[in-house]
Formats: sequence, C-alpha cells, structure tokens
Amino acid sequence: MKPRSIGTLAAVTFLLTTAAGVQLCAKESEPEDRPVSQKVVKRPRMDLAFCIDTTGSMQGEIDMVKEKVKELVAKLASGKPAPDIRVGMVAFRDKGDKYVTRAYQFTEDIDKFVADISSLSADGGGDSPEAVTEALKASVEELEWDDSKKTAKLLFLIGDAGPKSYGLSWQDESRAAIARGIQINTIGCDGLTSFPQTQGVDVFKEIARLADGRFEQLSYRQEVARADGSRSVIVKSGDRAYEVSSTAAGEWKKGAARLMAAGKASPLPAAPAMASRRAKMSAFAAPSGSYAAGAMLEGALAGGGAGAGASVDRRVNNLDSVLLDAALDKAESSLKVKYER
Repeated sequence: MKPRSIGTLAAVTFLLTTAAGVQLCAKESEPEDRPVSQKVVKRPRMDLAFCIDTTGSMQGEIDMVKEKVKELVAKLASGKPAPDIRVGMVAFRDKGDKYVTRAYQFTEDIDKFVADISSLSADGGGDSPEAVTEALKASVEELEWDDSKKTAKLLFLIGDAGPKSYGLSWQDESRAAIARGIQINTIGCDGLTSFPQTQGVDVFKEIARLADGRFEQLSYRQEVARADGSRSVIVKSGDRAYEVSSTAAGEWKKGAARLMAAGKASPLPAAPAMASRRAKMSAFAAPSGSYAAGAMLEGALAGGGAGAGASVDRRVNNLDSVLLDAALDKAESSLKVKYER
C-alpha cells in the first residue's frame, strides 16, 4: 500500500474514533429519561362489623349506631397512618319474627351503611332469649371478611338478651371467629341481666373471653330531682344505679365503671325485692331520703337503683363512646395506628 493511502486511512480512523468518543461522552452526560420507581406504601386496613339485636326493645341503641357511625369511621380514618375502613352488619331477631338474621356486606361507602341501618327498626322478640348464636354464625360466615392476617377485624355483639338454643353452640361460633382473626367485643344493653337472671351477662362475658375481646355494660343517663329541688345525674348500668358527682356530670359517657374507679360516682342503695314496682321505688328512696319519689317515677329509675324492672330512656346511652374507644384500641394495638385522644 502506498504511504499516502496509509496516511489517509489513519486520518479517517482518527476522525471516526474521535466522533464516537464525543458521542459516547454526550450520552454519558445526558440525564437518563427513565421513570423513577416509587415504593407503594399500603395503608393499614380494618374490617369493622356490628351484630345487632333488632328486637322491640333495641331502638335506642340502633339509633345511636345510625347517628354516630360516621363520626366513628371519620375518627378511625384520622389516624397516622390513616387506615382504610370497611363496615358491615348482621341484624338479628328470633325464629318466628320477620327474619332471624340479615347480613349487610362490608362496604367502604359509609353513606350506604347508614342507609342500611336506617332501614332497620326494632320489632319482634318478646320472649327473652334471642337468636344470638345464629347471629354470631352469620357474622363470621356470611360477611366477607378480609382474609389477610394484616387486616384488623373487630365484631361488636350488641344486645339485651342471651342466646336461645337451636342446636348451635355459641362457644363454637366464638372460637370459629377468633380462628379467623375476628375479635368479638360484647356490649350489654339495659335488660341483659334479666334474661334469664344473670345468664345473659355471663354468656356475653364468655363470648368476649373466647374471642379475645372484652365485655362492657352500657350506661344510661337520667336526671332526677332531689327533695330540696336540686338536680342530680344518675347513670344506670346493669342492675345498679350510680350518682355522678356534680363536677363530673359531663363525663357520664365514660361509663359507670370508669367513673366509680375514678371516684366520680357512687352507687345508690339497692331496692330489696318486693311485689310491686311502686314498693321497690319507695324502698329505694327511703334509706337516704334525698330523692323525691315523684321524680323517680316520672323520669329516672322507677323500680329502684338495682331494681330489675328499672325504667330508663334507652336513647340516652353511651354506646357511641364504648364503640369508639374499643375501635381505637384495636387500631392502635393491631395496626400500630396513632391517634390524638
């Protein structure tokens, strides 16, 4: 090959190499136009269900859930991190009524849930024990619970009567619930202690124990007149009544047990068992002489402080407070969600 040709070839090779180097440098200096992968953080989840006795005496408690469930869900969703909440419900009565159990599937649409519970009315019942065991079975098997072990699952059993035996075992249904990670909290409404005797309370307590939950008796507020004309706040819980101290009257929704523990309420004397409600009322008022018998008949605890037959306005209850405290506790313990209380 001639020298000139060799020189020309070398020059061309040099130019091509230089151009390639410049192009490579340019590519290396250009920012990469690639999407930046972002880690998707899954929000904690909670399934919250209500198993509610809808027989004739339960309208006050049904109304409280209807009126306060939006606030409950909003508070739960305000945690850090904010959990996703689904709500569902099983309504129950007894055999011979319009229905025994009726399931309303889980939904994130709180307005739909409010519409569902607003369609319910208290009716039927009347023969003490109700279809509690069937309701537990429906709550566990018919509601479509999230199968993930990471999802917190809480079921509230709310009623004023113990279970009737129809061949099912409330013990087995309670164990079946916790086997699926469903905690059951039981809430005793006014009258539970009477059906029959203390069996209702004992069963509700045992259901909660078996399903890793807790039992709480609702408190009902009454305002009564003293003989001197002053007014006093009374809360009835279970088969006892308590006078709330004047400085803690606004705290009554904490419930009788907490108020007693804090020294903010004191038990009223129990009425001995007597033949008539009027006699029991008089016996209740007699020991202290501080309450007017007429006021007891009109507004508060006709039948006595501990009287089985005591009459209360069941619309004025602390169910909303009981539900909220328990749901927040569950979210904090199972999901590690933090709340301002």
